[in-house]
Amino acid sequence: MNKNCPHCGLKFEMEPGFFYVAMFVSYALNVAEFVTVCIAVSVLSGGSESPWLYLTACLLTAVILAGVNFRYSRVIQLYWLTPNLHFNEKYYGAAYKKRS
Repeated sequence: MNKNCPHCGLKFEMEPGFFYVAMFVSYALNVAEFVTVCIAVSVLSGGSESPWLYLTACLLTAVILAGVNFRYSRVIQLYWLTPNLHFNEKYYGAAYKKRS
């Protein structure tokens, strides 16, 4: 993930530990994915009661989608959960005007 916006120079990380909350967003994404995968496995397997089938499906989902969850949990936090984050020319005015 870029430290600054390549277009306007906005610093994405407002303060140290800003993306710490993204862990909770990633957790919510994982839970949603696990529920979806478990329902799909249940439907596709005809209602199997084997816990190993569901555990394997959830672990594979977590490993395969780890990179996607990492990136998009930050994106969700940055753009949707932080409404006060926006470009302020007062802080980047000179650098921004040179790029324009």
